[in-house]
Amino acid sequence: MCRRFLCVVVAILTPASLPAQSQNESIVRSEARVDAIFARARLVQGGVGLGFRTGYNVRLHFAAAGGLAFKDGEQKGSARGDGTLRLLLDPFGEAPIGLSVGGGLSVLYDGFEKTRPVGVVVLGLEGRPRAPLVWSTELALGGGARVGVVLRRRIGRYR
Repeated sequence: MCRRFLCVVVAILTPASLPAQSQNESIVRSEARVDAIFARARLVQGGVGLGFRTGYNVRLHFAAAGGLAFKDGEQKGSARGDGTLRLLLDPFGEAPIGLSVGGGLSVLYDGFEKTRPVGVVVLGLEGRPRAPLVWSTELALGGGARVGVVLRRRIGRYR
């Protein structure tokens, strides 16, 4: 049910809000991330992702991450896949730090429990888009609390 709803939302938002692109301005950017997740087990994960600019202030992100899970003195492998939609409140980088809010779906395997899908709510702070890479920090809730640091490739003049 959640997956069908998310697909419908993405299908509605994406084609309707794609702005005209100049030839040197990409709508896709890559990212690298490190996350700490505090849930049934404690997880440390590194990952990669792709972000799609679907409007001036809307971003669709897909990420995959893997790492280690710790629980009761044991250590196991963990993995995660995310699909999130973020709304940027300062998409043109006019303020030194931009705020974003969003949500989506995450599929989490912590090594100790069965793989489970969870809804995720994300709050992010992103630096000004001046260098080739833009830093971001994210706080997320869903299947536990997540703190992440993200480096994203800049998209033209946009965050």
